[in-house]
Amino acid sequence: MKTRKDLCDWIVEALKDLKGSAKILQVREHIWEHHKSDLMNSGNLHFTWHEDILWAATQLRAKGVLKNAKATSKSVWELI
Repeated sequence: MKTRKDLCDWIVEALKDLKGSAKILQVREHIWEHHKSDLMNSGNLHFTWHEDILWAATQLRAKGVLKNAKATSKSVWELI
C-alpha cells in the first residue's frame, strides 16, 4: 500500500517528465494519470492525496530537490 511518502517520488517523476518545471495542477494530473490505481488502492490516501502532495513538496524543498517557493512563480514547482 502506498503512503504519502510515495508522493515525493511521484512529484519528481512528474517534473522530470514535464521538463523540470510545471504548474501544480499539471503535476497532479500527471500523478493521477500514472498512479491512479495506486491511489485508489491505498486506503485514505485516495481521499487525502491532494493535501498530502503539498506536504510532499515541502519535504522535497527541505531536501533541496525542489526550488524554494519564493524562487518560482506562484503555483509552479521546479526541480533544482
